[in-house]
Amino acid sequence: MDADKLIVIGIVAAVFVGPHRLVGLAQQLAGFVRQLRHWAESTKAQVEEEIGVEIDWSELDPRRYDPRRIIRDALTHPSSASESGERASAATAVTHETQQ
Repeated sequence: MDADKLIVIGIVAAVFVGPHRLVGLAQQLAGFVRQLRHWAESTKAQVEEEIGVEIDWSELDPRRYDPRRIIRDALTHPSSASESGERASAATAVTHETQQ
């Protein structure tokens, strides 16, 4: 989330909740986020312990499947299929030249 969106949310929350209660709600939210983070870390550790293998969690990150990134990578890095097709056509051209 961008900083400007957080500022807008804070202003709207201050108007509806009030500045005095907003501080308490922010503290409760921070505590909830800490508990959620602790729960996620302990769950990861428990899964790795039960499986017996350390898991590379970055491989399971859903952000890897961002369509914009996939298209950008496909456009900037030629695929192996097009490279093999180029190699095959180059080999065919060399074969024709040597036969003539």
